[in-house]
Amino acid sequence: MRFSQDEADSKLGPEPTGRYNGNSWYNQKQETCKYKSSLKMAFKTLTSLLLLPALAQQALGHSFLEKIWANSVEYKAWSPNDWQSLGIKYPSNTPSWYTENVAGYPLVPANLTTRHITCAKNNSPANLSAPITAGSSLTVKWYMAGQPFPRSHHGPVIDYIAACNGPCSKVNPLDLKFVKIAQLGWLSTDGPESAGYWATDKLIDANGTWAIKVPAGLKAGEYVVRNELIALHNAATAIGQGPYYEYGAEFYPQCVSIKVGGAGTKTISGGVAATSFYKGNESSLAINIWASANHADYIVPGPAVWSGA
Repeated sequence: MRFSQDEADSKLGPEPTGRYNGNSWYNQKQETCKYKSSLKMAFKTLTSLLLLPALAQQALGHSFLEKIWANSVEYKAWSPNDWQSLGIKYPSNTPSWYTENVAGYPLVPANLTTRHITCAKNNSPANLSAPITAGSSLTVKWYMAGQPFPRSHHGPVIDYIAACNGPCSKVNPLDLKFVKIAQLGWLSTDGPESAGYWATDKLIDANGTWAIKVPAGLKAGEYVVRNELIALHNAATAIGQGPYYEYGAEFYPQCVSIKVGGAGTKTISGGVAATSFYKGNESSLAINIWASANHADYIVPGPAVWSGA
């Protein structure tokens, strides 16, 4: 379901704090700092010099889904880059949601109460819901030029699901009530960088693929699966700040519509809108991951994992 520009403007809330310059997205304040200040002055704005490893890959771009597999059927995911640079229209044969996050542009804490956080910038539902068996895995593959996701962007990977209560193609994203079905955060000190080894590193080492188990016994119907990467490389900038600060952790949500068949009876209960997941200043989102490789006490942000997962 596409929305008119007027409808979109009325529903989306504030735009992400950035703009597209033809190559990649930049926060306007960061861009101003880059071009009007010396490198020395820019470094002084960092909370700690321990954040410097994160800067090396900032210019590489970011990520979004490239492929999806459900019941052994492969689907090409929607590419907002194709929409922006080639004028390719959104196809009717993908379960990947429509978005306009060109170059895989992330969301920041300031966007956490807007519609964007549901499934990325200017999202709207897919026209197709991929058939899948309850209890099986939906597999997605993330993509960016050169690698699946920037190596320096360490953080958790989280999976959510919401019932559409009808065709997902007609659902209002703000009406979706998600439950968390899986999460993975910090894994070990044996990482490629000083922050340790995280779920995003595991995804990169799997060539960008991630398996999401659809809850066994789930009642037949259409659902939205939300796979989210959270990057903590600059999360220290939110330490000591209030909720919904303009800098901090980066959020990369992507959504896939599925159609579950069978005789399952399990229904989703206790879900919440994506706009209620995070505030951006939680200890798990306002954190300096570069201070140590050991984050054994790290708690993945967001609601608890659903008991029916």
